[in-house]
Amino acid sequence: MFYLYSFSLFAGFEVRSETCYQIALAIKDEVEDLERAGITVIQIDEAALRESLPLRKSEQASYLEWAVHSFRITNCSVEDTTQIHTHMCYSNFNDIIQSIINMDADVITIENSRPDEKLLSVFREGVKCGAGIGPGAYDIHRRNCRSNQQDACSP
Repeated sequence: MFYLYSFSLFAGFEVRSETCYQIALAIKDEVEDLERAGITVIQIDEAALRESLPLRKSEQASYLEWAVHSFRITNCSVEDTTQIHTHMCYSNFNDIIQSIINMDADVITIENSRPDEKLLSVFREGVKCGAGIGPGAYDIHRRNCRSNQQDACSP
């Protein structure tokens, strides 16, 4: 939702939360169609959650509340046997990790092509809460590919 919203052109007079709720309802319809078709693992990307966080601290709690609610709308009707995955691009998640946990995704994949483990350490609490974590080895925005030797030597 936030990716669609954040990277789309709007006239500027719409209420951001309401627009995201409408997008969430459309995604929910698609998720229900996928589940009816027998799909049991569905990825719902939420790549721009952190990127759309307001700069003003006073606006962040409200944003995170409706942002998480929007994500949960997308999959609120799935069966317990359907696994929900989400993907987030590399970012600083320290200050929003509780909101990410509250999204209640079964598995979170993150772009983790940087050689240090700082990003993964933030998600340890999420893993304790039952979410799986899938660190990605490549960043699609990079022009160069890592060699096999670099992959073998990287954590």
